[in-house]
This record gives sequence, C-alpha cells and structure tokens, in this order.
Amino acid sequence: MRKINEKGRRWISSTLAGLLTVSSFFMILPVSPVMAASDRISVMIDGNRVSMDPAPRLQSGRTLVPIRMISEELGAQVNWDETNRTIQVNNTEGQNVTLWADNRLVCYEDDGQKTYDVCDVPSQIIDGRTYVPLRLVGNALGISVDWDNIDRSVHVDSDEKVQKTLFSSVSINGLTNGRTVTGTLPLTIEYLGGVPAGAAQVRYLMLDAETGTGKVVARSSTAQGVARWAPDPAAQGSRIIAAAVCDAQGNFLAGTAVTVDVQVTPQVTMAGLKANQTINGSIDLSCRANFAAESVAYEFKNLTTGQATQSQAVDPMGTYTFAPTLAYNGPMEIRAITADGAGGQHFSEAIPVTVAVEKAPDSISLKKFDSANVGKIPVTLSITRNFDVTATQYWARRAGTGETVLLKELPYGDFVWFPGPDMAGTWDIYVKVTTPAGKAYTSAPLTATVPKTPSLILKGVGPDEVVTGAIDLSAISNVPLQTVSFMVKNPFNGTKKTLGTVADAAQTVSWTPQTINEGTRIIQATAVTEEGMTITSEPVTVKIYLGTLYSARPVAEKDLFISYITPLALATQKENGMSAALQVAQAVLESGWGQSLPVDKYSGQMSYNLFGIKGAGPAGSVLSNTWEEYYGTKYRIDAKFRAYQNIRESWDDHNSLLLTRDRYVPYTEVMFNSTWGAYALRRCGYATDSNYPGKLIKIISTYGLDALDLQRL
Repeated sequence: MRKINEKGRRWISSTLAGLLTVSSFFMILPVSPVMAASDRISVMIDGNRVSMDPAPRLQSGRTLVPIRMISEELGAQVNWDETNRTIQVNNTEGQNVTLWADNRLVCYEDDGQKTYDVCDVPSQIIDGRTYVPLRLVGNALGISVDWDNIDRSVHVDSDEKVQKTLFSSVSINGLTNGRTVTGTLPLTIEYLGGVPAGAAQVRYLMLDAETGTGKVVARSSTAQGVARWAPDPAAQGSRIIAAAVCDAQGNFLAGTAVTVDVQVTPQVTMAGLKANQTINGSIDLSCRANFAAESVAYEFKNLTTGQATQSQAVDPMGTYTFAPTLAYNGPMEIRAITADGAGGQHFSEAIPVTVAVEKAPDSISLKKFDSANVGKIPVTLSITRNFDVTATQYWARRAGTGETVLLKELPYGDFVWFPGPDMAGTWDIYVKVTTPAGKAYTSAPLTATVPKTPSLILKGVGPDEVVTGAIDLSAISNVPLQTVSFMVKNPFNGTKKTLGTVADAAQTVSWTPQTINEGTRIIQATAVTEEGMTITSEPVTVKIYLGTLYSARPVAEKDLFISYITPLALATQKENGMSAALQVAQAVLESGWGQSLPVDKYSGQMSYNLFGIKGAGPAGSVLSNTWEEYYGTKYRIDAKFRAYQNIRESWDDHNSLLLTRDRYVPYTEVMFNSTWGAYALRRCGYATDSNYPGKLIKIISTYGLDALDLQRL
C-alpha cells in the first residue's frame, strides 16, 4: 500500500468526509415506501404471533426482516460494532455470524472455524435497524425460517434445525478454503446451476476481515473468462477472496467467498537476456513476477569498477530498451528490481553479460529537405553526424557545369536557404565539415531545382487565422525589393484597401481592423523588385472578429474538483470495475483541476468537455483555439471540440473511448488497478508524454485517492 503524505491526509479528511470513502460495489436498491397497516407483514415464532416494530418489509420482491428483533426473541445475543459497522449474532448453539452494513459479505464461525459467503442482498440499515433477507436469518440461527405469501407472514420454527445453505451455486475453480497461495493464479468460476442470465463479467476482491472492504485484485470481462490474480507480498497471511458475477451494468447476480493463506515468496525473472550473452547494440528487457509488481527498474553493474547505474522506474508489464554506449563496454551484470505495493524491493537473478559496443565509423549526411519548394519558400538545411566538428560549410554544385557556390559557413548547426532566380537550375546540395583534429568529411549530395521566378512570402498572419485585434505584417523575398505593400480584400464585393507600404521587406505594417472589416478577408503582399517586376505573395484568408470573446472556464472550484467528480468515478467503478482513483487522477490532469474546459469563444457555450476531445458530441461542438504555424509564425485558428449537456456525458464518452477501442484492450485488462492502468494508458498510446503514468500515480499518492478503490460487496 502507498504511504499517504500529510497533504493527502488533509484532503481525505476534508473532501472524502462528504463522500463514500468506501464505495458500495453494487447499487443499494431504494427503500420501499412504508406500507399501509393492512399490508404489514406478520411474524410467527414457534406458532405464536410476535409484534415487531419496525415490522419486516418487502423490497423489490424480497422479504427483509430486522435481524436483532428476531434473534433476541429466540434468545440469541446481538452486538453492534460502530467502528467496523458490523453486527454479530451469537446463537444458542455457540455459533457466531458476522454481517457488515451495506455489504453482502457474511461470516459464519463455528468452533473457531470461519467460513464466508456472499449474500444475494446486502444487509441494510433502515431507520436505524439492520435488515437482512429472510434466508440469511435461517443461516444465522440454524433454524427454519419460511415465507407464506398467501397470508403475508414470516414463520420461524426454532425446533426445526437446518444446515446453512449457499446463496449462489457458484465457486472459484481450484480455490478452496484454507488453500495456500504462493504466486500468481488463474481464476475462473464454476457455475453449478448454470451461468446466470445476463452475466457479463466477474470481479475478484481481496477483503479485510475486520471492515469487510477491499480492492478488486482480478477481473474477467466475460462470465466464463480467465482472470489472473497476482497477490501482493505486502498482504501475507489469511485473506478473504470473494468473487462477484455481474451483468454489463455492474449489478450483482451471484457470488462466493473463501479464505486463503497468502504465503508469497517473491520471484522475479528477467526476459530478453541470456547468461554470458554479448551485447553489441540495443536490446529490449522485460520481467515477470509471481506477485503484483507496481514498477520495475533495471540495474547495470560494471564488474570491473563495481559501479552500478539504475534506470528509472518503468512499466512492470512493458519493455525497457537498453541502448549501451561505449562507456558500458566490458563485463557487466544486469538485474531487474521490482517494487510491491508497500514499496518493498524484490530482485531477479543478476545475469552476467559482456557489452561490446563498437564505435561506429564517422558518418555525416545531409538531412532530406522539401526539394519541391526550394526557391518558393525558405527551406532548412541540416546534417546528421556522430562526431564533433569545428567548421560546417553548405555547398551547391550546378548540374552539368560543375559550378560550385558556398551557401553558408558556420561552426555547426542548421542553415535556412531561400535561393532566388539568380540560382535558377538544378543543383547538387552537400555539406563539408572539419573535425577538431583537422580531418575533413563531405556528405553525399541531394538534388534541388531552383525556379526562375522570384518568391514573396507574407508573414504575420496564417491561413484560417482568427484576427481579434491589431496585427503586424511583414514579408520576406528571395530577391532585392524596392517596395512592399500590404492589402486587404473583401472577397464578397471585391473591394480592396492598401494597409501600408514600406521600402524594406523586414519592416512591419501595423493594422488594427475596424468593425466594418469583420468577417472573412484576404490579406496579401505585393512587392516591386529592384528590376521593376511586380510580385505577389499567396493570398491568406483570415476571419476578423472584434466582438466579445470567451475563454476556457472552470467547471468547479479547484479545491472542490475532486469532490465534484468522485461520484462519477464511483458510478463507473460500480458498472465496469475501472479504478475510481485512476479516473479521478486522469480528470485532474487532463482538465487542469477542472479549471480549463473549452467554451465556444463566440457564444460562451460551455462544452463540459473534461478531456479535451475534438469533434462533435451530444450537444454539438464548440469553437475554441488551437495553434498552427505558417512560415515560422504561430497563430490561433478555430477548432471544434465536443460539447456535452453535462459533465456526466463527457465522463461517459471518455470511458466509452477507453472501453470500446481495440487499442485499449491491454488497458481494460488491468483497469481495476490504478498503477497498472496508468502504465497501460501510456503503453496503448493514450498519451505521448513518457511521464504520463508517473504524473497520474503521483496525483493518486499525494491526494490519497487509493481510498476510492476500497469497495464493499
């Protein structure tokens, strides 16, 4: 288990106080309205009518009875534990039964031996009394308890002793009471009475014997699928493993529970290497563990110097690429270091290898450039090399004549080339470099054809830009100019206006649009060359808007954002088992704590788009800013972001994305575990940020969000 810092403790006390810190695994049905006096259910104990207030009640077709009143009427002792919210019934035969409020878990204790079962209806606190289904009373007291539907009465016969019966005809294959678990196990369900109608998933929980709560430790996305349980070495000893068969909406259908003895001796095996292997290039490393590993790092020990280096903690289910440099050459040992849920470290066997990376021969090449646009727009020339240089020269050699032109000389770096008509024709472009030792290298050439016509580029605006105020216009050209003029055109009526003229293309012309200019406009530059030729830039279509603009706004106060979205996360967790902690952390990260949701910049319509998904949603789209670049100028254009009627629609849409796209199948297999899920999101390509899992894990740890994944049956 993760340690929660002081910041997290404060959050738990201030925020989770108003929420379900332990989520109910299944939705509790609403209490039926109070019945009329004529509809009251009567109770007959050993043939005698017993007055009970409150009386038993029917709820969703089930008879619920106040267990304390019936138990005490028969001489059983009933105790309530407020701390763990449990009720214990000690019957006259010396048998104990423990129930947890709002929980399906039941514990039977006979002669010190405890067994567990999962009731089909949770024990419920109604008007301060604990109600349980009729059948549970019979199991708890070991006597006959029946329902007479004709006269609407409960009949209790203390003289007729009965054996406890299971609530569901299911069991966990191969997992019997008392079994010792030493490592990862495949889990499946045996349906003795057939698969329940509508069964769509199975969740396996490890529950605490005191509180009756716990986390999902394995999940199958089908009723008869195989789930894999990797026990946590930090949770050794006697444990309760419960299985819950659910429908697609997460509603409980059947269940069972057993006690197991977890005795894991952590074992870590590294894959991708063989003993005494020679490594002369990149290799992919991975590891397998017989327990729930939360992260893995790889240690590289130089056997000559004794020094060891370690990678950062990475995905325990992914691969790590080891790309040794010359500094690693020599004998080495490599091992995997895994961490469990409590931070304990576990090591694989150290594998001896020899790193023999050869120094690559000196090489230099000119990077490919957009040859089709040479002489039309500026292109960047750059090189790749694997050695240091002190001088770099970019050259052009004319095809046919062999004429050479030095384009640029500099110590190192790139060069922006914008040749004019004076270089019209086909050229071989290459680079020469000199090393600190004075050795010279020349790259292979790339071919470019320079057109005969001059070029003029407009700067300061870009295609489809939304202009909302003053702009500064300038131009660049590949020929000397006498003047440059900037013009705006109304495409609807053809009217034009010159915004200004300058003698130097680098000079700017500032223009502040007026209301009359609003709408679609075309901006273009026109220049006169020193030879008297008139040239024009390509026209740039923009949208001018001078009205009120709306920017992203919050959906909730920052300090209250976690409280605001937690009910959504718990509802999703109830439905499909997805970690509520991970859901909340993602929403925090993606929306900037709910402070930056897109709104329509023109109308102010709120998108309720927590995750910045583009396109059209149930409420259409909102237009918000996104960034583009045009010849080195960054500018804003309108982009459509999905709009929703409320936050719940956004939440459901995001979850649907993760649950239905094929690329996220590895995520759905581990989404019940917040750490594994965080790594899987990155592995599935949800985010390009290599530290995305770490950011999510840090949010969960800092704010104690793990508490949201504690569940009741």
